[in-house]
Amino acid sequence: MFVVIAMSMITTNDAIIKHITQVFNIGQIMFLRGALICIIFALVMLLRRQPVFNRNSLHRWNLLRGLFELGATLSFLTGLSLLPIAVASTLGFSSPIFLALLAALILRENVGLDRWLVILVGFGGVLLITNPFAESASWAVVFPLVCAVFVAFRDIAIRYVPDNIPSSQVAFTNAWIVMLGGGVYSYFQGWGNADAAWYLWFFVLAGVLYCGYLFFIMGSRIGELSFIGPFRYVSIIIAIGYGYLIWGDQPTLTMLAGGTIVVLSGIMLVSTERRRKRIASLLPNAAE
Repeated sequence: MFVVIAMSMITTNDAIIKHITQVFNIGQIMFLRGALICIIFALVMLLRRQPVFNRNSLHRWNLLRGLFELGATLSFLTGLSLLPIAVASTLGFSSPIFLALLAALILRENVGLDRWLVILVGFGGVLLITNPFAESASWAVVFPLVCAVFVAFRDIAIRYVPDNIPSSQVAFTNAWIVMLGGGVYSYFQGWGNADAAWYLWFFVLAGVLYCGYLFFIMGSRIGELSFIGPFRYVSIIIAIGYGYLIWGDQPTLTMLAGGTIVVLSGIMLVSTERRRKRIASLLPNAAE
């Protein structure tokens, strides 16, 4: 239940962002939302009597992870502004496919034939969603796919972040890097004008996103990751609902088929990875 609530909040955040892109540019959204999230993080850490700034958080891998988060945020929001929300959300969830591929190519992890087949099937689902050979195909599908690649690099980078850096500092580093990156990007895009009422949406954005992360952490601590992982994909169903109710987007059969393949491939890759780690952790005990 907590994970479903979390993904509902996060998808609502995406829907609000898509709505306000008609008056704000991507850089402005990243900067203003990031600033409010940084304030929330700082207040929570102060209330918990934790240091807001930790010199250890300037570790190169923590900063690199923040840069990957910046790239993922920038590319996803750009795709979200140009594509139906369901398409952008579904393609964004293809990151486990890219993560498995990059783990094999960069980390030299042993990837069996079964995982390679799942990766290939997953890319087949991506092709069904993007439908590159159709006349109505949009080049904007590249952005959520680039986002998925950045997310995969981000997940690889976290393996090298030292354990002495608290999770709150890792999240806070991501927040201020995305905020600063959005500020720089908005400088080149130009600062658009909007009525004061539009700025109220940013308070909703910050609150919804923070609650989404909070509920997801609560769900992760209560339930096993192998069980709650598939419930993350409820975000796609919610995105389809938002797209239909707000913008009148009707998903095609090929898009639904491709989305189903991507979801199943992601679940299989995550479950096989956890099974592989569990077996590896038991091997020394088995040897004894």
